[in-house]
Amino acid sequence: MISAAAEVQRRLWGTDPRAWAELAESHNRPLFEAVLDAAGAGPGTRLLDVGCGSGLTLVLAAARGAVPSGVDISPGLLAIARERLPEADLREADMESLPFGDAAFDAVTGVNAFQFAGDPRQALCEAARVTRPGGRLVASLFAAPERSQGTVAHQAMTALIPPERAADHAPYALSAPGNLEASLVSAGLTLDASGEVICHWRYADMDEAIRALLCSAGGARAAESAGPAAVRSALRAALAQFQDPQTGAVTLDNTFRWVAAHRQP
Repeated sequence: MISAAAEVQRRLWGTDPRAWAELAESHNRPLFEAVLDAAGAGPGTRLLDVGCGSGLTLVLAAARGAVPSGVDISPGLLAIARERLPEADLREADMESLPFGDAAFDAVTGVNAFQFAGDPRQALCEAARVTRPGGRLVASLFAAPERSQGTVAHQAMTALIPPERAADHAPYALSAPGNLEASLVSAGLTLDASGEVICHWRYADMDEAIRALLCSAGGARAAESAGPAAVRSALRAALAQFQDPQTGAVTLDNTFRWVAAHRQP
């Protein structure tokens, strides 16, 4: 059974998965590494990445010796993850109903994932369920909107969305201070640690920046409502302030938070 929220995310993340993997995903590598550090990913660690997308977090986990598994709702993104990790257990699934047994993993991660569930608490409860007693769950997301320059692009795209659709994609749903921590505790977990990571989204030129943002769920959603040309125009205007006049490169500095918690033995 796939939730309505998962159906929305499947559609939005399926427009240009190759562009996402090639132009967008790697910008968040410092965050992926910090999350894997917090999860204690190392040789033999059975690790599940919830919302694994095109799989870079799991590639990095495998390089540490971990045994990678992943779930995502987007067949296009999963296809790329499977190219990268042909031996990994990668499944198309809703994060609110994970297709794994209880206590199946030593560590579970979710990078910019849980806030997109229809019921984030249910998604976190599922993640906790498949974590072994004593194992760690690490969730990360954008910090408060005003702390990321990418918010300017998000706002430009959201302005193209009809008001009645405003709630169907909410990247900052758990970003208010203390909100993620409270959600983890409500899922029965014990908080361990937290931290922040700044990721620099650097694009060679304006066209690359626009393509990378247009292939995101927020970009796809705006294009559904207003058409790709309108989204490109809105992004070009919004991103002009972040473009280097000499090189043409576009750079956005974004602050992310992660929180680690464990399941009681």
